[in-house]
Amino acid sequence: MNFTRNQIIIIGIAGSAVLFFVLILLGVLPGLRQSGTGGGLYGGKQTEIVFWGIEDETIMRQTIDAYSQINPSVRITYAQFPENSFEDSLVDALASGQGPDIFMFRNSWLPKHYNKIFPAAETQISLARFRQLFPQVAEQDFTSAARIYALPLYVDTLALIYNKDYFDVKGAAVAPKTWDEFKYLIPRLREIGSGGKIAKAALAIGGSEKSVDKAGDLLSLLMFQFGAEMIDKNGQANFSRTGGLEALNFYLQFGNPSSVYYTWNDNLRPSLDNFSQETTAAILNYASAIPVIKSKNPFLNLAVAPMLQFNKEKPVNYADYWGLAVSNQSKNAALAWDFIISVAANNQIAEQYLLASKRPPALRDLFKKYQNDPDLGVFVNQTLTAKSWFQPDNNAVKQIFSNMVESVLNGRLSPEKALEQAENEINNL
Repeated sequence: MNFTRNQIIIIGIAGSAVLFFVLILLGVLPGLRQSGTGGGLYGGKQTEIVFWGIEDETIMRQTIDAYSQINPSVRITYAQFPENSFEDSLVDALASGQGPDIFMFRNSWLPKHYNKIFPAAETQISLARFRQLFPQVAEQDFTSAARIYALPLYVDTLALIYNKDYFDVKGAAVAPKTWDEFKYLIPRLREIGSGGKIAKAALAIGGSEKSVDKAGDLLSLLMFQFGAEMIDKNGQANFSRTGGLEALNFYLQFGNPSSVYYTWNDNLRPSLDNFSQETTAAILNYASAIPVIKSKNPFLNLAVAPMLQFNKEKPVNYADYWGLAVSNQSKNAALAWDFIISVAANNQIAEQYLLASKRPPALRDLFKKYQNDPDLGVFVNQTLTAKSWFQPDNNAVKQIFSNMVESVLNGRLSPEKALEQAENEINNL
């Protein structure tokens, strides 16, 4: 069969088109072929980034999806772990070379886990930019020697969480702002039952970690408020000589039956349960405790007020929060950091996270927007005055502080000896 010149040209074009699409389908040329790891209209293989954390997967999924709109060539695989076993699981996985690219990182972890992290490149985020974005406490916790090891997802602080109905019944119309104001309310809020036992506590304070949730953090806060130097310039715990004893004695008076301000003991139920069951008027805890309390008693009419202070004009607050870090084993560290920076430093994505998680923002740009928020405002307004300290092992310090309180309450040691022993134990970690 003879073809005209035009017919030959048309056949050639059609053949080329068929060959082009065959090559795309075979993967020889990039294009619309869906990759085996979740490619799509953008073609080619997606880079997989493994992300471990303690946050609820449904909350984190929104954040991941928001990033996917920005960089669809990266696929983030998230795994959720229980908080109480997360650190051990993470350390074991990293030790065996099976760890994630990205992991949630507690603000007190840097001293013991910095060698597991791949710091951010200055070309991706500089220390100057970090300071513009986040409060000073985040710089203290997540940076060292001008290197950035993690970015905060949020910043939580201790606050006064109280039973509003009970306060109203007892005629406490306005939440106390200072420790003296609260001490004045204790006889009114506290109820003593038969045999001198506490029927209703005014405040969960004065016990060890056995009964008081965040007892170690409360002690750290009080030490800061009394002007203690938690760590000196040589990296040694120094609180026993700089206000620590005053803070410890102040804390212990609430658990001392002979004190006029006695309102707690370690024989009571755990503080979150006690407060949820309306047998404690108030607790000192974080925003993260509120969903736990509401899950135990959805009908409790709780309210939040700023943390009690000695000087309202110079408030001192205490922070506990999580950020995101990149493993030094990651083969895609630059991409992993791109995800973290996009999530933590992007106003829109960061706000999506805090709206889903109900946590206070870490970004300075969001403070003004949420400082009057009925749920988050108290915590937001405390962020810029929040402190933390360089703990060689946060879990060990928590136990050491708890043992310190318990040893005084049971009469085994004097406050002076207990404080000195605690300081020595921390320095020996």
